[in-house]
Amino acid sequence: MKVIYLNQDSKTRQPAVSTKPIVLALGFFDGVHKGHQKVIGTARKIAQRHGYNLAVMTFNRHASRVFNHGKTAHFRYLTTLKQKIELVQSNHADILYVIDFTKQFAALSPKAFVKQYVIGLNAKIVVAGFDYTFGKGGNTTIDSLAQISGGKVQTVTVHELASDQQKISSTRIRHLVSLGKIAEANQLLGHPYETTGKLIHAQSNGLSIVNPSSRLQQLPQTGQYSCEVRIADQKAAVPVKVVHTDSGSQDSVIYINRHRFNKLPHINSLPVKIRWLS
Repeated sequence: MKVIYLNQDSKTRQPAVSTKPIVLALGFFDGVHKGHQKVIGTARKIAQRHGYNLAVMTFNRHASRVFNHGKTAHFRYLTTLKQKIELVQSNHADILYVIDFTKQFAALSPKAFVKQYVIGLNAKIVVAGFDYTFGKGGNTTIDSLAQISGGKVQTVTVHELASDQQKISSTRIRHLVSLGKIAEANQLLGHPYETTGKLIHAQSNGLSIVNPSSRLQQLPQTGQYSCEVRIADQKAAVPVKVVHTDSGSQDSVIYINRHRFNKLPHINSLPVKIRWLS
């Protein structure tokens, strides 16, 4: 999969436009959950039918991290950008466009967005969820895109995927993770929730501290969880302890028992990957 980063201020060093027409799946895709997989899967089937490339478009940050309005200032991600790239690749995309989401980008009119980021990338068919919006104000829906393109682009709307009569959404999954309902979150994700970090020498009550790769990634509430942990080249099923020092999650600490692993290298900042199971 080719990953292409695009922004408003400078030209990418990579060729951004596919020589072959593309089917473009649009979304923020935080978590790449079952609903997102349905969108990408629908786009993939259409691309295969037409002999086009499958492209996915996402953004490097959530809008709330740019505008920082009220409660949204506490927004937490389900996936880092690196994890999102890996998950999109596992869904067999040919191209992933990562857009630099800035105030300048958010100010683009719907027409300018379609011209530059849809028609301009050689998209012939666009696939998105029913609730996807684009352009300044975030009020223009996928249903309007074909008309805005002057008939140059077809659109396919994917209707919501539900579980227990509730929409599968990143917001719902994020809430489940925050409550420590990991098994329920994983069911909606379609894959184990995962965080990464570095194992440091500092210890507390015999447990070693894991410094998360991103303080903006959602962690479960204070408690102990069953996890699959990989440190360096070793993997083991071990309990993981989370402690929040305040009501937010920016000052959270993750603890593991490094003695569950055999002869770890005596160096600081060993890479850690945690798959949260329950």
